[in-house]
Amino acid sequence: MCDGVPIPRLGVVRALSLAHGMKDRWVANGYPDFPVWIPLVIDSGAFAAAIVAVAQRAGSGDLLPAAALVALALVPWLTELRGRVAPWPVFVLVTGGASAVLMVRYPVDYDFVPFLLVLMVGHVGACLPMTRSGATLAATAGVLGGLTWADALPGAAAAIWLAGLMIGWDVGFILRALQLRIQTQESEYAARERQIALEERQRIAREVHDLVAHSLSVTMLHLTAARRDLEDGSDVAEAIDALKDAERVGRQAMADVRSTVGLLSQGAGGAEPPTPQVGDVPALVDSFRAAGLDVDYWCRGDVDEVPAATGLGLYRIVQESLANVAKHAPGSRVRVRVALSRDPGTLTIRNALAREALSSGSPGGSGLTGMAARADLLGATFAAGPDGREWLVEVGLPRGDTAPVATGGLRCPLPRLAQLRRTVVDPA
Repeated sequence: MCDGVPIPRLGVVRALSLAHGMKDRWVANGYPDFPVWIPLVIDSGAFAAAIVAVAQRAGSGDLLPAAALVALALVPWLTELRGRVAPWPVFVLVTGGASAVLMVRYPVDYDFVPFLLVLMVGHVGACLPMTRSGATLAATAGVLGGLTWADALPGAAAAIWLAGLMIGWDVGFILRALQLRIQTQESEYAARERQIALEERQRIAREVHDLVAHSLSVTMLHLTAARRDLEDGSDVAEAIDALKDAERVGRQAMADVRSTVGLLSQGAGGAEPPTPQVGDVPALVDSFRAAGLDVDYWCRGDVDEVPAATGLGLYRIVQESLANVAKHAPGSRVRVRVALSRDPGTLTIRNALAREALSSGSPGGSGLTGMAARADLLGATFAAGPDGREWLVEVGLPRGDTAPVATGGLRCPLPRLAQLRRTVVDPA
């Protein structure tokens, strides 16, 4: 016992720790990331073959020189056990040369030394590229041919061991190819997981941004109306109603944000809350109208024909656009048009540019990038920019996302899209 742990178990733990450390050093030196049992089996087989080769010469009086040659043949293996990469010529010269000298100087019947050469070829085939392992195989086959020429190895036995060399190299080559394939797949899977996680965070960030921008814009409109009522000395009841509406919108926004952020902690089987669709745009427009924004809206076509993902994207683009108008040009009249009766469908949002934007020619803000990203995820065309004295946001849906028409054909971009200047700022 050692601190309450049985000595045999402690020895196994230390052996596994050493094996894992050896494997980590191999990987750091460029070897494939094999499971730890594979190098352990190969190395254990090499040491077992060496022990058998020495034991075969125990009664001949040549034990010590034979043991010395076997120890020399194991030098490359011992070097790799310490985490250092032994080049394939070292294996051929040291292991192959020592084995050949041992078989010539101290021959025995049914010599087990060639099995060490088979394991050497398999080991190199599993660890090094095919060109180097193939050169090792050819050089080791040359060693067998030399032993046959020197009458140290019968021709029939040499043929059998040559077949063993081919099998050993083939097994090592297959192990290497499979392990490299596994590592590539693991790397690709990890990259996909990171990309999926990033896209999910970006999606949730867009949702939170849209919710916060919408609620703050509507809240600010209500607060502005209440402030003006109080400053003008008009009906206090209207100011109180505006403040109540602002409070209601704020509480609803808090609930929506909590629900959206809660998706981050849900498991794979978590049910997502219902998402708004094109049919919910009228309620969205009414909320801005109630806050004092002048919005003119019409929709033509069957909103039930629009896929859920497309409907959510259109809803968020309308929401972001109205929030931008409320922020930058609250007195501007907004015209929202959703045309779904033809394929491809379109969404256009127009509002008059504020004086600051007309004078500077470059409105400020942020959020257009998010709308463009949503359109891109849907495969829709997107353009936004000044159109005369107005700001225009225009989205062309992918063909097939609205009701089908009799005439087929390729997807045609809206003529106006090519004329609009794309920008990375919000409308004023």
